[in-house]
Amino acid sequence: LAYVYMVSAWGGYVFVVNMIGAHAAALAAGGRYSSKLHRAYSLFYLIGTAGATRVPPVGLAPLRSLEQMLPLLVFLGVQLLEAVEVERRKKRLTPAQVWK
Repeated sequence: LAYVYMVSAWGGYVFVVNMIGAHAAALAAGGRYSSKLHRAYSLFYLIGTAGATRVPPVGLAPLRSLEQMLPLLVFLGVQLLEAVEVERRKKRLTPAQVWK
């Protein structure tokens, strides 16, 4: 909700959403991915983007702007990683066995 308020009060929200997306991507790439990261980033992205689109001057810019594609790509990547994690847990594989 703080992000949505920032969108309405300050035009630099693009920087913030990109930095949070870059941080989540760095965590995942550095081997620190967990279901908690999935839950936290997914909720941030979905609620934040939905709230940002409700601010009249912003509109659908979070979905159309090239400046905001990194957070969208990170969101999609986190969804893919979580799907792999769910399958890994179902099949009782180790993380090393998943990528063979």
